[in-house]
Amino acid sequence: MSLLSSCSLFKDGDTSKKSYQPLWGYNFNIGYFSSIDPILYNDKVVFSALDEKKNDFSANSTLEAFDKEEGKLIWRWDNNIPVQYDKFLNIHEYYIDNQVLYISSGWEYGINLDTGETLFENNHTKSNGVNFYGKDNWIFTNFTTSDNSYESIEFTEKDNFEWKVLLERRNSDTTIYYYRHTLFDDFFPDRIYFPYTKWNGEDSRPNLLIYDFENKKVILDEPISIMEGNHFIDNKPVLDGNKIYLPVHGLVACIDKNTSELIWQKKVNGNTSASGLLYAKNNLLYVKAEFGLYCIDPENGDTVWSNEGSGEGNASRLQYHNDVLYYVGGAKFNAVDAYTGEKLLSFEAPSRADDDGAFFQPVLTIDHDNDRIYTASYTHAYCYPTVR
Repeated sequence: MSLLSSCSLFKDGDTSKKSYQPLWGYNFNIGYFSSIDPILYNDKVVFSALDEKKNDFSANSTLEAFDKEEGKLIWRWDNNIPVQYDKFLNIHEYYIDNQVLYISSGWEYGINLDTGETLFENNHTKSNGVNFYGKDNWIFTNFTTSDNSYESIEFTEKDNFEWKVLLERRNSDTTIYYYRHTLFDDFFPDRIYFPYTKWNGEDSRPNLLIYDFENKKVILDEPISIMEGNHFIDNKPVLDGNKIYLPVHGLVACIDKNTSELIWQKKVNGNTSASGLLYAKNNLLYVKAEFGLYCIDPENGDTVWSNEGSGEGNASRLQYHNDVLYYVGGAKFNAVDAYTGEKLLSFEAPSRADDDGAFFQPVLTIDHDNDRIYTASYTHAYCYPTVR
């Protein structure tokens, strides 16, 4: 266990914002949408700001790139996500290949991260769950069609964006499918894992589909035998070795990746719809639920430590750096010792001093090479030093 000193950042055990200040901040002047974590690319960090100032959630959204060391604006995207708050909030998984950012909100975009120029845009009719996952020369997406009649998994070559259907599942009054996540396996390059949720008219239950992309056939499609109840797959699962770890509503489950057989399951206090799971470099599993933060032994599901009853609600995705966990939850920036669960930091956005509504948004990205953290309030972008 390695516990590094952080005394240079704190005075007399102070865990508030007083002795921990941002390295730089940038005032958007118009506002920020909380859909995507800041994107790191070479010397830049990209945030998703509003295109104009409105208070009725009808403003267009755009992207702005800053010098990640000094916070100077480099470019502003020459396009925007038009006039639909929910569209930008539905962006979860994007894909970067070389200098191109592939992102979708119903409309699909390829954006040059060097210049902010739109390389292409395409109207691909869809509604919920727009995610992009990339592998080799392919991009995969899974979504519900705009009329909600079926769930579709499609793929395209990066160079042409001509979508082909990989799988379709028809929805009905008694059966609804939710495919939101795609996992790739370095040990089996032709396999693609699709953990998905199936609503049976009463409860939502998790399932696992394994697909042979080379031969275009389903290898396995089986339900996951977790405890009774309504258990939707909240966020992106984690594949490690022969196991898949699932952030399921109200619990965490570990299954065999080849058979979908349940290895262990553990209840957590609330859902994990924003934070999901983090399999950290210290070989421990971390889960942030609505009302608790958990450190779990990935081999058997035993609790190493837990902080319950925090009431922080949904949070940003957990991030790990030098034995510290970082997340935004309860509208505060939080840092927690990864081995003990001790809270090292918890403070509100500096911008709230001038605007009570300018609290931290649930977005956070760490530049591990340079010990920097990027996050945002509703009005500002911020860069902080890591605690360790």
